[in-house]
Amino acid sequence: MNRFLVCREMRVGAPQKVVSWLGSFNLVRSIHSIPFATVDVEEISGSQPAEVHNLVQGKWKGSSSWNTLLDPLNGEPFIKVAEVDETGVQPFIESLSKCPKHGLHNPFKEPERYLLFGDISAKAAHMLSLPKVSDFFTRLIQRVSPKSYQQALGEVVVTQKFLENFSGDQVRFLARSFAVPGNHLGQQSHGFRWPYGPVSCSF
Repeated sequence: MNRFLVCREMRVGAPQKVVSWLGSFNLVRSIHSIPFATVDVEEISGSQPAEVHNLVQGKWKGSSSWNTLLDPLNGEPFIKVAEVDETGVQPFIESLSKCPKHGLHNPFKEPERYLLFGDISAKAAHMLSLPKVSDFFTRLIQRVSPKSYQQALGEVVVTQKFLENFSGDQVRFLARSFAVPGNHLGQQSHGFRWPYGPVSCSF
């Protein structure tokens, strides 16, 4: 199985006006306190819009076409989402074409992939359990939806618990096989659940 992910990355634009030295320090400290954070939740605004990019062939890319989201607090356009139209779809098609027909998560040819994604799930669950990381995602949720802090935090906790439960051997159970008796002694039909070729999945 190869999941072709149209993943999203949010980046905040450069400020349009000079901010105080203390404000700049707090912005840098906040962003870099979490290695993967590319935005400061408190700084996303109409004057400093965030940009959501697509991940294709291992690189974050923008687009010539953008969809704009309005700030629920004041109606200003504060998030730009890179859209993929017919003129920009070729890199995604090329990425899909690189996946072999037997898939990248074939339990016969690459069983170690299931161990790998078990480890990835465990690490992601651990990261979300850290207070500064859960707080970051909680405030991101709050920024785009009318929820209290506890409601938004509940979404982060549920996701963290799912990844925690999904880690280890749980990933390999996605390819659990089944057997059906045949017509005579020694005959059986075995089935394995994993898709052939590329799979598209967007968030």
